[in-house]
Amino acid sequence: MGKAKVLIVDDEPAYRDTLRLLVPYEGYEVETASTEQEALDIAARFSPDVLVIDWMLKDHTNGLKVAEKLRADHPKMQVVVISGYPAASLEQRTRSFSSIQFLTKPFALNDLFQAIRAALVTREP
Repeated sequence: MGKAKVLIVDDEPAYRDTLRLLVPYEGYEVETASTEQEALDIAARFSPDVLVIDWMLKDHTNGLKVAEKLRADHPKMQVVVISGYPAASLEQRTRSFSSIQFLTKPFALNDLFQAIRAALVTREP
């Protein structure tokens, strides 16, 4: 198996660009998107193993709705939700997702790397 593929979806350029530059140092192939449509287009050709997505995108799109759409085509894809909202208030809204993880912004890069590694272990058959 090649490098694991991580799709990062965040409408905040600072987060998106920083993660695009740093996540590959952990050995992952990375693509980024800032909107739902961009994420859907990229995922169609990229087939992500892990989706790291902001809870609320500027186009008022809920990150979980985007994740649901992507999971329809990529059922093994794991999800890490990043958000400025406290994780506890979001967890209730994600009961339909198995093995979803949350990180509250701002988060340490090491926490993100740990979440991606845990998602990949969960993804293994």
